[in-house]
Amino acid sequence: MSYKTIIGALVVLGAMFTGACIMQEHKANASDKMTNDNETEVSTLALKEYPKMLWKFFFERGEKFPEGVLPQKQLNFSEMFQEEGSKGVLKAAWLGHSTMLINIDGFSVLTDPVFEEKVSLVGPSRFNGELPLDPDYIPAVDVVLISHNHYDHLNKYSVRKLADKAGMFVVPLGVGKKLIQWGVPADKVFELNWWQEVQTFQGLEIIATPSQHFSGRGLFDRNKTLWSSFVIRTENHSVFFSGDSGYFEGFKQIGEKYGPFDVTFLECGAYDERWKDVHMMPEETVQAFFDLGGKVLQPVHWATFNLSLHPWYEPIERVTSEAWKKSVHVSAPIIGGIVDYQQPIVTKFWWHQAMEESRLKNSEPQLAAEFEN
Repeated sequence: MSYKTIIGALVVLGAMFTGACIMQEHKANASDKMTNDNETEVSTLALKEYPKMLWKFFFERGEKFPEGVLPQKQLNFSEMFQEEGSKGVLKAAWLGHSTMLINIDGFSVLTDPVFEEKVSLVGPSRFNGELPLDPDYIPAVDVVLISHNHYDHLNKYSVRKLADKAGMFVVPLGVGKKLIQWGVPADKVFELNWWQEVQTFQGLEIIATPSQHFSGRGLFDRNKTLWSSFVIRTENHSVFFSGDSGYFEGFKQIGEKYGPFDVTFLECGAYDERWKDVHMMPEETVQAFFDLGGKVLQPVHWATFNLSLHPWYEPIERVTSEAWKKSVHVSAPIIGGIVDYQQPIVTKFWWHQAMEESRLKNSEPQLAAEFEN
């Protein structure tokens, strides 16, 4: 294991865990029942947990990476926008992690674009090196949404590639400065606080809504900028994009104010019980779907980067299991595949073969032999 991998893991896990601890202390401060002693106890527990977490990441056997290349399609941008009459269209293509290309009534919306193999110098690499869409082949896009300032959601390379192609960038408070530094014209940048909205084009509305997360790219900018989820809606359709978030009461508020939603793109991955305050557990993803008043649940934020301790396939297995117990309609497309939400959605278990290969590779030798026989 290279020193860059080790440093990257320290940064990623440290950020996740610290963010969760900050959230716990924030909750402690917000409660009249908590005292300074309680807050100290939370911090002390966090320090004790951190070495155990690092040990598990580096030395315990696991299935954090696929054994080979995951199934993937190359997306032709024009396929998403080929209808002559755009009204009534609702399509999307998942490009890995939290990157979605959405066609909502003919408007093109790109969420948290990450078009690099590595999100930072020492951070994790994509499971699949090849991208499902080359940004050079994006002719133009109406709106780019950025949910928060983390390397795996606000990507410098991707922003620069899109600076001249995007009609506008809609971001949480404080994030706009970074985009302008990277070459995005200031008149294209729209910063929103929670519950603020912008009429991006005639007929398309973007609303910044709350999430429970944190932000920062280094040691000295923690929570200097806001993080948010987004409502994207037209006269005909409404969709929800969660960005990153722990499960919280805000989903119910959003659902009551803006629901129901034709599709909810909800994070499902990079979770752990130790930082569930900033990343939902899969079962909580399903509950968030109900809170929002969703019609179709599409999990995102999985099968792209190793950002936690769970097996790479566990998020989709757990979320689909919970969803089907509760009769939730799930969309789980292959990376690069186009989903037309006006048509019946069929979930194909495209990850199962790769999942079994991971299980076989990481099982005990005698069990692996039995499996082969």
